[in-house]
Amino acid sequence: KEATANNTDIMFMFRRCGCLFLGGRCRVESLFFLGASLSLCWSLSAALLHLATEDLRQLMPAGTIFDSLLNFASRDDRPSEDLSYQIYVEGNNSTGPFVVYDWKDLTKKWGSKSSFSDLLIGAMKTIDKLPSFELQLHSERIIFILHNHPKMASTTLRRACWENLKSSCGVMSPQRNPMGYSNTKDLAALISKCENTHHFCVMGWHFHPDNFPNATPSSSKPITFIHLFPFRNFDDWATSAMKQIFVGHSEAGCNKVAKRLEKCDGWLELDYEKYSKHAMSKMLGIIKQRAQQSATHHFLLYDYSQLNRTLAKLGHLYQVPMLRYLDMRYKQFRRDGSCPNKTLSRFHECFDERLLTL
Repeated sequence: KEATANNTDIMFMFRRCGCLFLGGRCRVESLFFLGASLSLCWSLSAALLHLATEDLRQLMPAGTIFDSLLNFASRDDRPSEDLSYQIYVEGNNSTGPFVVYDWKDLTKKWGSKSSFSDLLIGAMKTIDKLPSFELQLHSERIIFILHNHPKMASTTLRRACWENLKSSCGVMSPQRNPMGYSNTKDLAALISKCENTHHFCVMGWHFHPDNFPNATPSSSKPITFIHLFPFRNFDDWATSAMKQIFVGHSEAGCNKVAKRLEKCDGWLELDYEKYSKHAMSKMLGIIKQRAQQSATHHFLLYDYSQLNRTLAKLGHLYQVPMLRYLDMRYKQFRRDGSCPNKTLSRFHECFDERLLTL
């Protein structure tokens, strides 16, 4: 309010051109001045937004959640075309423990038909340990952030993290999701409080910039986050997601998702934005946007069907306890049937090409 009150000349000009700022529409007295008025309204809108934002930045301390939201709102919602970030992919006996990609190269290989083994071919290099390994042994605290995505063992992970918080920190989550799964304040508080907890589960597609705040630990150790993203072949994932809609909602669910796909909108499990590659690209953009923060972030892609192997390898490497309760299985036995194949075809028409442009 103070920002706009101190700029009465700008507000007067706004009224003169009759610009309805919130609606994004301009009403002008004469069509003759339409072009000039539109240009003026757009310029004034941008100026006011800039002034208000700068005043708010002065009022709110740097590093707050609001500051993060302002940073996020000021950038394009899509990942930058020049986004460069090292990604670690879990290797196998042939390649070695981990292979390294630049995100720009990995995204070109990760299409709708790609298998996990395809991603292990043509990497930049192979490494035995992640970069933070040596530092962690001396001074850093390592936290594994497990990004949960539908049809990639997410139910098993959520339950394991729920039990892990209870056993490692005495936290009884009131709901079926573990605390911090989608709540920013809870996550920050847990990271600060639970210094003997090494694994935290989060909603994988909940990619708000404040979802990973700079938590202040009670000890002086800096934090290194290792973000674990699951890989599942896009075609296989979509088929499984569509079947889950049928199992949970029968023909009504199939009709609902088919209707939404007419406009290339997803629904429930069959939602492009919930696929791990899409969410991973968003998270990379956010971390790059917040490069000034004190915490370090590494991204590891793993085969979702080999979750136990991945966590066992990381546990051995960093000398942290294994995440327990991963032997629990859910949704293994589902009734026969699924939505019509034309629904799945429409999903691929909408999103296969977009998957390669992330």
